[in-house]
Amino acid sequence: MKKTIPVVLAVVSALMLLLSTSGCGKHEPQRKPAEKPVKIGFALADLNRDGNKTIKKTVDGQKTKVNAEVTWLDAGNDPAKQQKQLQQLADKELKAVVFQPVDPAAAPAMVEQLARQGIKVVVLENLPVNTPVDGYIASDHELVGRLQARFLTEALQRSQEAQKGLSTPSTGTVIRPEDLGQGGGQQGGSQEAAAGTITASPGGAKGTITGAVDYTVIAQLPEHRPLNVLILGGDPRDQAAREITAALEAALQDQKDINIIGVYNHPLWDPAAVPATLAELKSKGAKVDAILANDSSLAMAAVEYLKMGGFNKNVLTVGVGADEKASQELVKGEHDAEVDVQPEMLGLFALEAAVDLARTGHWQYSARVNNGDYSVPARIAPARLITSKNAYLLQERWKELKEAGGQQQGGRQETRSGGQQDGDQGGQSRQGQQDQPGGQGQQGGQQGSQNKTMLKITTMEGKTMEVQIDGEVKKIESTGGQGQDQSQGGEGGGQQGQ
Repeated sequence: MKKTIPVVLAVVSALMLLLSTSGCGKHEPQRKPAEKPVKIGFALADLNRDGNKTIKKTVDGQKTKVNAEVTWLDAGNDPAKQQKQLQQLADKELKAVVFQPVDPAAAPAMVEQLARQGIKVVVLENLPVNTPVDGYIASDHELVGRLQARFLTEALQRSQEAQKGLSTPSTGTVIRPEDLGQGGGQQGGSQEAAAGTITASPGGAKGTITGAVDYTVIAQLPEHRPLNVLILGGDPRDQAAREITAALEAALQDQKDINIIGVYNHPLWDPAAVPATLAELKSKGAKVDAILANDSSLAMAAVEYLKMGGFNKNVLTVGVGADEKASQELVKGEHDAEVDVQPEMLGLFALEAAVDLARTGHWQYSARVNNGDYSVPARIAPARLITSKNAYLLQERWKELKEAGGQQQGGRQETRSGGQQDGDQGGQSRQGQQDQPGGQGQQGGQQGSQNKTMLKITTMEGKTMEVQIDGEVKKIESTGGQGQDQSQGGEGGGQQGQ
């Protein structure tokens, strides 16, 4: 009995100790240590490109959500610098790299170098020829070329329809050939027909005409056919440039009303050579009616040259990339169209691919691309055509875009109301046709509601037409008659590019 008491006391003490350490059953389970961020890199050709800036902004905004640590390498469009940067990656313990080559010819050796270091490689936009990579992220280059071609062919179609006369299903309003200016330039009532709507009366119903082509595009097209089209290609070594140009040429080759007068390539996508190209064509007496560029910067170089008076002001321009400058010129009416390759989507796809490859060695691709002896897993971002009609789609990317559009209501109609000299390109007399929404008519009255103005135009022949435009009218001018020179009193005397 004496031996039992110490045993009981020991058991009771153990139980009390157990209860005290357990906190009466409220002890929290031990947390697992936080997972370390996965280390990846983005080795881009040039971070000064607007598309790459958008990619970086997108990736930096999402990297915390996917628990990634991102190293950014900017080659500054220098292939030697990029090669040196990649050689130093072994010390950064990166598991995957998104690689945008500066020099496609040197890219295969760089990819091999990364692979030998155990780094997964996701190539962005420019796939090195016959080279095995772990992933490929790109825009739909073929679609980009087709969209550019479609814009041009649609402009031709709308111009032909306008010359024949258009009617709207909901109002029955007819746009007659005599209501149009020569050379495709539309007057008063034709404006909204080309833009997609016709207004029969103030506050009246609108009839819809489908298509992306607006008044300013049709107003640029000359009467002569075929149209002379210039293609400004990018770097000929670059896959994107080659594929966009090939798709563009294929889409236009059977168009009897289109004549491709030349394809000029630009190594390293350098826009500085564009003025020399256009000056050379001018010196040869070549007439240019449309310029289709592989890149926004090339298109903007052409626009600036055209503004300075090197070519006829009525030249249709289309670019690729929808960068900030091109988007602003679009809403101002100084540029006609852009194909947006959606860099936000490219950035997300690239980030997801790199993170998954770094963690598991696999990723969720949606396509495969044949690349010589290899089949490369890929994700392709869709492209979309942007004009002044749907430029609002870019306002999230470019915050100042709405303000840029508001600074110049009426777009090209206002800038052409004074100071534009007609060049000798195009071979058609278009003076006095395209200067303002009212054509040759006089302003009979206007109403404004919700930033819209209704113009009633009465011609000298007694014809009356009404047109509703966005914004308030700042200036309306009328030329005295067909063929009267309209450049007097203008600003700068330079030619309008578009």
